[in-house]
Amino acid sequence: MLTASAGSLLAPAAMAGSDRGVTSDSAETQFVLPFHGDINPFHGDINPFHGDINPFYGDISPFWGDISPFWGDINPFHGDISAFWGDIDPFHGDINPFYGDIDAFWGDVGPLWGDIDAFWGDIDPFTGDATALAAQLEGLFDQAEAVFGEAVEAQTGQSFRNQFLQDLLARYGIDPNDPDSLDQVTAQQRSAFFLAFYDGLMNFSGTDRFDHWMPAINWSPALSQAAGGGDGVLVGLLDFSFQSDEGMNVRSEYGERDYLNFNHGAAVASLIGAPHDGSGVMGVAPDVIFNTYNPFDETLSTNWDDVRSGLLQLARPGPDIINMSLGMPGWTLHQQWATIFSDKHIARATDDILLVVAAGNDGVTQTTDLDWTGVSTLDNLLIVGSVNPNGDISSFSNRPGTACLTVRGRCRDGYRLMDRFLVAPGELLLVSDGEGGVTRLSGTSFAAPLVTGAAALVLGRWNWLEAGDVADVLLFSAEDLGAPGVDEVYGWGLLDIDAAMSPLDMTNLVHLERSRSRRGGYTEQSIDVISLASGRLSFRRARDNSITVFEPIGDTYRDFEISVADLMFDDSGRDRNMRANAETYLRERTWWLVNGRQFNDTGETAYQLSSDGRFAISSTAAAADPRAPLSTSGLPFQAGISFRDTETGRELRLGSGEGAMALNQQDGFGLFSDHRPETGGVNPVLGFASGGAYAMSTLPLGDRTRMDFGVTTSQDEHLFVNPITGEQQTSTEGLAAYEATAFLTSVSHQINDNLTAHVTYTGLFEASGLLGAQGSSGLSLEGGATTDSLTIGAEARLPLAVTLSSSATLARTRSASFGDSLLSLPDGTVSSAFQLTARRDGLFTSVDAVRFSIIQPLHVESGALEYNSTKVIDRTTGELGTDLQRWELGGQRPLFAELIYATPVFDGRADLSLFTRAELAGETSAEDVAGMATGARFRLEF
Repeated sequence: MLTASAGSLLAPAAMAGSDRGVTSDSAETQFVLPFHGDINPFHGDINPFHGDINPFYGDISPFWGDISPFWGDINPFHGDISAFWGDIDPFHGDINPFYGDIDAFWGDVGPLWGDIDAFWGDIDPFTGDATALAAQLEGLFDQAEAVFGEAVEAQTGQSFRNQFLQDLLARYGIDPNDPDSLDQVTAQQRSAFFLAFYDGLMNFSGTDRFDHWMPAINWSPALSQAAGGGDGVLVGLLDFSFQSDEGMNVRSEYGERDYLNFNHGAAVASLIGAPHDGSGVMGVAPDVIFNTYNPFDETLSTNWDDVRSGLLQLARPGPDIINMSLGMPGWTLHQQWATIFSDKHIARATDDILLVVAAGNDGVTQTTDLDWTGVSTLDNLLIVGSVNPNGDISSFSNRPGTACLTVRGRCRDGYRLMDRFLVAPGELLLVSDGEGGVTRLSGTSFAAPLVTGAAALVLGRWNWLEAGDVADVLLFSAEDLGAPGVDEVYGWGLLDIDAAMSPLDMTNLVHLERSRSRRGGYTEQSIDVISLASGRLSFRRARDNSITVFEPIGDTYRDFEISVADLMFDDSGRDRNMRANAETYLRERTWWLVNGRQFNDTGETAYQLSSDGRFAISSTAAAADPRAPLSTSGLPFQAGISFRDTETGRELRLGSGEGAMALNQQDGFGLFSDHRPETGGVNPVLGFASGGAYAMSTLPLGDRTRMDFGVTTSQDEHLFVNPITGEQQTSTEGLAAYEATAFLTSVSHQINDNLTAHVTYTGLFEASGLLGAQGSSGLSLEGGATTDSLTIGAEARLPLAVTLSSSATLARTRSASFGDSLLSLPDGTVSSAFQLTARRDGLFTSVDAVRFSIIQPLHVESGALEYNSTKVIDRTTGELGTDLQRWELGGQRPLFAELIYATPVFDGRADLSLFTRAELAGETSAEDVAGMATGARFRLEF
């Protein structure tokens, strides 16, 4: 009631500003009469295009020029909407306003606002050739009718033009049959018309409505669903009553029970928690529960006594958040709030409730300090201003300025008003009209509920957080606007819901491990970088396997689950010289060495250094594998030296380079890719230790049998050469250098002139990896693994100049411990690989050749990694417990087919080579040639 004893009267924040009415001061009572005469834009017909809150004042029209930024942001949002709604088709046919045919409609219009700009050009407004403008408008209406006409008629029983367009044109005084009527339309009316035109069409879309604020604060329906939609969060709403049939979950209603013909409360509530039900507004957190208290009477105002009563009533059921879109004109935060919050009953009841207050709409910057002595409410208080679609502070929005909440006259750290302030979109937001439809309203009243909805999502995901923790998350995750850091206009900046639901600082994440002390509890293990270089590990259910990391917030934590699939990256096939992997892959397969008609990547050149009787010393040089780790020595080639006893056949070979190829005794496998674990099937276990120093000794055991002993090493420091600076840089932060050593014992026996068999044992020792895989932080594989493998191979010369080479490997890998890692390999792994290669010489001419291969790179057949860490086992209390997972290894078996043809041309002065590789089975890798790759090369020697 508006009486002298009622105390100060308050208006909803969205009503303040020049439309707030007159203020009358007396010695005892301050009366605030929010509306007078025709200035009241919220009485009767709601008009958001009036007063200081008018988004179309002056020359500014967000749907004339300024619409482009936020319509542009909405456009890519269709992807999320499409994914969210799936196969929903509101038009019972082929028309879907968020996808498909609607793209053509909006595309033709440009999208709508884009072509409107070009449509009007510099005409301001409706001047020039009115007849041409009318014709273009008619074209726009025809396009709209083509898309929405069927839906309009299905829902209303009337035609598009009779039911929808006729009333809209009449409302704005536009008559397409009378082009002169366009001359009477002002810029404001024009902007309002196109907005109403768009909103009206969307009413027949049959889907929930999205709005410009959604991409502005990085919110999507999919994000809301993933976060739980605020399920179980209780929101108190200190605002006007609204009808319970709005579709929102209202548990209790208090205060004035008359449902006034005024939709402020419904509008605020719809932005917080309107359901995603295929119609109307979408709320940020659609699964919240509301308790409402209406402190306003028929004057559309209230007083501090009723605010106190409402706040106390709402606090008693223990809500998580209370939204208060109301305030005193001329203040961002009024001193009377200190009186309210210092009340012992209020203080006790709201101690762990997040209080969200709208800043007000007078466009003032507060410079007056508030006496906050004796007030405990601070960490759980947020004040929300408004920004326009361009991200600039709304002209009507109040600002924090330099004001401070002083305690005994001192301004403490964190007590400035700007320290509790952030902004959210507050202009022309699509909201519930309280009557089952939608309308658009502007004001900080409608920015505040976006913050409340965001807080509900945070609490719904991490229910154990205290109110101050939630406030910190929203403030610290806000997008910085204006002056760097917390400032006098935007405070912390623009609400960013996606950032709030993500770690605030990736460098601040930790693993939690159960303490071994008697006192128990958990200790933090810092995380530098979380990653898992896959090597030859693949997981059967990588998306289902996950790790849990924690972010310290106040005295507790937020947990985040990261799927193993998101952590993994394939480091084995990268080109350290920054060349395109596909190009390198093709180039290395089109090497044609005319001499001897061999497919060979190295093109080894030998030079006899010494020959003394039966002993010979030779040096060798060969091309380096372009995919090999960048050498710290900088050598771009392989080099070696051999000592041979020509009488006995014994040989010692030392070198640096591709040990897997140097120790290979099968001539049919001469390509780098044949020996790489990720691309070839020829003893790939040996390939893990290839690239460094190697040594090999050959001991003949008879005329047809020989035994080979060898050792080869590799070291990969994960370096690449920056193409701009020429400097070496680390390509995989957080991973230790990969080091491996392999020992080989091989026996080869020539069965007859056309058939040779090979049996090879390989022992591999990895210092910080598991079959080439490496991890960082809690996923470290330090301590490495040991692999024993058996490889059986053969080479056969067949009729028609065909040579058949085969190799098959079976390996067993074990690991005693990965040190302090959260991972272990309790049962070891079994893996396999094979390659079958056929070469035909003289296919079309006497000097050409073709090579065909079937390849299975190294594949884990069985085994599992165990992950033992900590996770939240009670999402209400945040209680921690053991997280023990078994990550089954294996996945799909990879299988490739490869064909190479090469021939010299122009009498040997040039050569032509063709290549194709197809993936027959397995998961396509971005680092391997995916699906099918084909290439050709022509080389001319001068």
